[in-house]
Amino acid sequence: MRTAAATPSSAIFADDFKETPYWWDALPHAAEDASKPPPKATDVAIVGGGLTGVSAAYELARAGRDVLVLDAAEPGFGASSRNHGMLGRNFKHPFKELMATIGLDEAIGYYRELHEAYSSAVDRIRDEELGCEFRKTGRFVGALSPGHYERLAREYELRARHLGESVEIVPTSEQVEIGAAHYHGGVIIHDNAALQPALYYRAMRRRAERAGASVVGNTAVTEIQRRDGKFQLHTPRGDIAARDVLIATNGYTTGQTPWHRKRLVPINAYTVVTEPLAESTAKALLPGHRTYHDNRRRSNPFLLAPDGSNRLLFGSRTGLVAPTSLRGLATKIHADMLFFFPQLDGVKLTHAWHGRCAATWDLFPHAGVHDGIHYALGYCFSGNAMAPYLGRKSALRILGAPEARTRFDNGSFPHVPWPARRRWFMPALMTYYSWADRSVAPKLRAVGATQRPAPNLGRS
Repeated sequence: MRTAAATPSSAIFADDFKETPYWWDALPHAAEDASKPPPKATDVAIVGGGLTGVSAAYELARAGRDVLVLDAAEPGFGASSRNHGMLGRNFKHPFKELMATIGLDEAIGYYRELHEAYSSAVDRIRDEELGCEFRKTGRFVGALSPGHYERLAREYELRARHLGESVEIVPTSEQVEIGAAHYHGGVIIHDNAALQPALYYRAMRRRAERAGASVVGNTAVTEIQRRDGKFQLHTPRGDIAARDVLIATNGYTTGQTPWHRKRLVPINAYTVVTEPLAESTAKALLPGHRTYHDNRRRSNPFLLAPDGSNRLLFGSRTGLVAPTSLRGLATKIHADMLFFFPQLDGVKLTHAWHGRCAATWDLFPHAGVHDGIHYALGYCFSGNAMAPYLGRKSALRILGAPEARTRFDNGSFPHVPWPARRRWFMPALMTYYSWADRSVAPKLRAVGATQRPAPNLGRS
């Protein structure tokens, strides 16, 4: 039998291997019609055609506003259709940490709003029958050492006590959630789900268009100027006048909106997908068919595709600069996958891709208004729930509705220090995170990291 180290890299790729998201196979991309120029004026212009943009557009169009959504590429081409397909109540701030820093009541308030974002997404998918292979799966957060397990157990016991979250603490002796030897128990969070993000985005876009919004791709906004009480959006396909503007570009925010760009750290996330696994193999690996990750700072998310194909989607090497070709990086991710699941030796990869999300310096999502321009940005790996939630809140703010209130619009959006916006920062920080976790997960030092530590360049 081949070992993971001896597996020739060419042998791990299927003959039809693609460097595009697996999700797109169910939704072939038709090129946007670029023959018709966008209108010269609109009531509200939304820059960014992902989940945030089309969610805001739906709310505004339903209220009778003339809405134009502009995207530099094909709408939905970015992280909205490239993510891992997990839907949950994710936050980069542990509840225990927030309790200590802002107090119990405020911590509960933030987490209650996270629950609202998740629940509103679930209700919308079910009530409006958005066909996106939605499954209420629950999520298993694995512990990779006894120290990780103790930290997880304390965190989720607090959440169950103060938030009423439905969780199940799984000690090492009862860990049957993952067919891998490296896990020391973990936590099941019952109120989590999986979906097919490309189908989800398509349903959300169609919803906005049925309400009357226009969604136009291949129209990059190169500059926004304020003139005569209106905004002028300059594009290669002509200028557009708008009364209100919403920036909804998240990880794809560019220097054309420099104030927003200076408050975001774009992060590349990578995913590979295996060929279909035998039913017995899939059940042995992930018998609960949940979504999965661990509680390291540089975690490996994975799940079985919600379409029932028994393909494993595995994420690794988050934060690296995107290479020209993904084959070399996919080979390393394949080795990371075999570290957890050596029984997959010989299973080939059919897809590899990356999407770009964005973090903020304080690790909170943000919505608000700056210099008259509205924004909703910085979801910190929780976009499937937070993007439509803050897109809707931004639309309600434009409409002047009291329901626009949200803790994520608090007037504070700290800028990211210049070094942290450099190309080398995120790979260095992620390497540091992998090194820093060695004390609680020493076996994993080589997974997705070098052996050499990087300096602490940001929050951990």
